[in-house]
Amino acid sequence: MPLDSTTEEIRRRADIVEVASQYVSLVPAGNGRMKACCPFHDEKTPSFYVSRDKGFYKCFGCGASGDCFKFVQAMENTDFVGARKILAARYNVEIKSRREMTPEQKEEISERDKLLKVTAAAAHFFREQFSGNAGLTARDYARTRGLSRETIEKFGIGYAPDNWDALRGTLTRKYGFSDDEGIAAGLFIEKKSPEGELGGMFAENATRRVYDRYRHRLMFPIWDESGRVIAFGGRALEGGQAGNSDAKYINSPETPLFHKSNVLFAWHLARAEVSKRDGVIITEGYMDAIALHEGGFPQTVATLGTALTAHHVALLRRLAPKAVYLCFDGDSAGMKAALRTAPLFAENELDVRVVRLPAQDDPDTYIREHGAQGMETALKEAIPLARYRLVSILDSHDLNEVEGRAEAMRQAAEIINDLGSETERSGYVSFLVDELLKIERPQSRLEWERRRGEFERLVKNELRADEGRAGKRERLRDAKIGDGRLAPVREKRFTSPKWEAIRLEEEKAALDLHEATQSLGGGPNVASGVLKAEKCLIGALLGHAAWRGHILEKLPLLKWTDETHGEIVAAARKFEAGAEISPVEFTENLSEDAQKVVGEVMLSDEAASLPDADVINDWIARVEWHWARQREIEMSELIKGKIERGEAVSQAERAAFAAALEATRRKMPVPEK
Repeated sequence: MPLDSTTEEIRRRADIVEVASQYVSLVPAGNGRMKACCPFHDEKTPSFYVSRDKGFYKCFGCGASGDCFKFVQAMENTDFVGARKILAARYNVEIKSRREMTPEQKEEISERDKLLKVTAAAAHFFREQFSGNAGLTARDYARTRGLSRETIEKFGIGYAPDNWDALRGTLTRKYGFSDDEGIAAGLFIEKKSPEGELGGMFAENATRRVYDRYRHRLMFPIWDESGRVIAFGGRALEGGQAGNSDAKYINSPETPLFHKSNVLFAWHLARAEVSKRDGVIITEGYMDAIALHEGGFPQTVATLGTALTAHHVALLRRLAPKAVYLCFDGDSAGMKAALRTAPLFAENELDVRVVRLPAQDDPDTYIREHGAQGMETALKEAIPLARYRLVSILDSHDLNEVEGRAEAMRQAAEIINDLGSETERSGYVSFLVDELLKIERPQSRLEWERRRGEFERLVKNELRADEGRAGKRERLRDAKIGDGRLAPVREKRFTSPKWEAIRLEEEKAALDLHEATQSLGGGPNVASGVLKAEKCLIGALLGHAAWRGHILEKLPLLKWTDETHGEIVAAARKFEAGAEISPVEFTENLSEDAQKVVGEVMLSDEAASLPDADVINDWIARVEWHWARQREIEMSELIKGKIERGEAVSQAERAAFAAALEATRRKMPVPEK
C-alpha cells in the first residue's frame, strides 16, 4: 500500500515496542521479541508478541496483528487518520501533505475532515446563540439546573434557535457547506414534498425540503476520544413555535462520524481523572454526567442511549479503573442493559459496583440535594454488581412458592457462573444460601445446619445444570452481539483496473494450487512435518530477501501443499529479488487465514535468525519428498487397479512407479510424469 512520506517518517521513527508498552506490560521473549497478555482478549498466559525489528505485533490467541498504526487504531478506537495524528505528535513529525495517499485513504480523510468542520462550525453557532439575545430561555434553564459558567464553557453547551433553518442558513451562507454535508453530519433533515396528481415522496416533480434537526433546544456537543465534536444531543425547552418534536432528549443519528454504541459522553474529559480517583462513574445521560462533574466528580461519563456495549467495556478496561460505578436509575432501561452486559464485565475482570440512590432520585437531583459528601457516601456504599443481581432476582420471585424458588435459583446459578473467580463463586453460593435461609427461619441450630446443607446441594446442582446448558457461553455471546450494532463492519476497498488484474491473477494462482493439491493428494493428507517445513520456508523468504529467489525457484507455486501457503507465495512473487518486505503492507490484501500464517512465521525463531543453505535445502527436500510420496501412491494405486481388473501393466508405468519409489526413499525431487 503506497503511503505518503509523512506516514513513512512516522513509521521509521515509531518504535512498536515503545508504543505497545504504553498500554501493556511487555517482558522479553527472546530473539529481540517482547510478549504480554493480549490487550484485545482476556487471557492468563501471554500470547501477544511484539517484534521491534519488524515493527509488527501478533497475538497467537485471537489472531490480532499489525503495525504501530493499527495498534493505536485499536487501542484508541480511532481510524487511520487519528492514529497517524497521535503517533505524529508523539514522535514530533509534522503532518504536511496527503498527495501520496491511496484514493481510499484520501476519500476517508476528506469525508471525515469535512464533516468534522461542519460539526465544529455548528458547535460554534450553538454557543453564540446561547450567549446572544435568542438564548435567554436556554440560559434561564441552565441556571435552574445549577450549571456554572465554568461548566457551561467546559462542556460547550449551546442553544438551537426556535427556527426551521437558522443553523442551515449559517452553515450554507457563512461557511459554504452544502445541504448534503449538513444531512451527512446529522444536523439537517431532508424531506420531499409530494406534488402533482400522483403525488408521493419520490414523484418525478417532488420538491426537496431541508431544515434544521434541532430547534429550540439546549445543545450538548458529543466528542470523540480526541475531543473533536462528532455529534450533538438536544434537550427540549418549554415553548417554541418551530414544530419541535415531543421527545425531551434527541441525539444525532448514526453518521460516518458518530456511532452511539461506541461513544461514552465526556470520555475525553474523564479518562485522565480515573487513575487519580480510583474509579469511573457511568450515568445514563449527559445531564447526569454534567451534574456530577459540576459537583466535583470529573471521572464521570455517560451512555448515549440505553445500552452498555462490548465496545464500552473495552474502553473501560483500557483505563484499568479500580472500580466501575453504575449510577443508573434502578428500574431504567440502562440498568437492565447493564445487567445483560454483566458477563462482559466479568470476562474483562472489572470490579463493577451499583450505586443505589433513592427511588425518587437520579444522579442530578441527588447531588444537588445531598452535595458531594452525600455522593461520596453513596459511592462507598455501592454494592458489587453480582450481589445486586442476586438480590434483584430474589426480590422478583415469590420464594415461598416452589415454582418461584426454582426459577430464582436457576437465574441465580446463571449469575454465579458468570463470575470469573472461583473465590467469588464460592462466596456468592454462601450468600445465596444465607438469603434462602432467611426466608425459612429454621427454629433450631440442628434444623438450620440441615437446611443449609440441603440448600448448598441444590445451588451447586443448579450451577452444574447451567454449565451443562452452555449458558455462560451463550450469555457472553449475546452480550457481545447486543442489538446487532457490534457486528463486524466490512471495510471499503479501493478497486482499479490494476488491482483487479492482480486479484484475478491471485485467484487463478489459488485455483491452480487447489487443483494441484486435489489431483496429487494434497490438503488433509499432508504430514505435519511438511507443513512445518513450508512455514519455515515462508518465514525465510519473507524475512530474508537473500533466500527468496532460491526458494521460489526450487518450489514453484504448484509444489506448495497448502492453499493458504500458496496464496502467500503468490503474493511474495510480486516483490523484486532482494527487496525487503514489510509484513503489514504485505498482508494488506491477503485473506484472514493467510494473515495469521504471516504473523506467526514472521515472529518465529526461523524468521529471526538467518538459516544456512543446508537448513533451507532440508526444508525444500521435505516438501519434495511429499510430492514424490504422492506420486508413488498414485502409481501404486494405478498398477494395483490394473492388476485387479486383469489388465496389463505397461513397461513405462512400471518404470514410473520404480522411479517414484526410489525418489521417495532418497527424498529426491518428484519425477516428471
